[in-house]
Amino acid sequence: MREIFDLFAGNFSSKQGDRKLHQGDFKGAIEAYNKVLSLNPNDPISYGNRGLAFARIGEHKKALEDYNQALHYSHNEAALYSNRGISREALGDIKGAIEDYKKVILIDSSIAQGHFQLGCAYVQVNKYEYGVRVLGRAIALNSQYIAAYAFRGLAYEGLAKYEEALQDYNQAIRLKPDYGKAYKFRGFLRMKMGDKLGATEDLQKAAGLLFNQGQVTEYKEILDLINEKQ
Repeated sequence: MREIFDLFAGNFSSKQGDRKLHQGDFKGAIEAYNKVLSLNPNDPISYGNRGLAFARIGEHKKALEDYNQALHYSHNEAALYSNRGISREALGDIKGAIEDYKKVILIDSSIAQGHFQLGCAYVQVNKYEYGVRVLGRAIALNSQYIAAYAFRGLAYEGLAKYEEALQDYNQAIRLKPDYGKAYKFRGFLRMKMGDKLGATEDLQKAAGLLFNQGQVTEYKEILDLINEKQ
């Protein structure tokens, strides 16, 4: 009878955690998954979901612990490696993140996000040729992958292939005219290319979009640069 009660309670708490996670109540989700795991400490789904909730509130060390537990019981889940890679990046472990993103692709090479994450990680460590190649695979899998164009532009820029970078930024903006980061990237590139007027227009556009989207840090960074150049 006790086992039946625990099973019912665990299922209820699991559904409650899933609902709260979907609603953005991450602390509530963590409490619900705590109850599930107190009844079933071998549940990889609850570890994975609690890890995601921890990550969403910036508790990446705790998230990493949960992802490790989840992968101990379920070591072939691409989403777990993807999420663990994100937390590793947040903790400054880019090398570990790259290994996780590689595993995502190894499990399922058709996941465009896996190629995107790996490509962006390569750009962070200045491996621009790898970045161009891997982000190109993400675009081949999804020709509407807006962020992949923007970050491949960064990789091209790192290789001093400015025309190719400009084409990618232009494409990202064509696909999403309110994509603030793409205007920011293109503005910085135009500055390098000596197009001061175009750079100023792009950076002003980026500042307005990023402010409206709540990305205050990037907004202030761009304003400081505009004021410095005037």
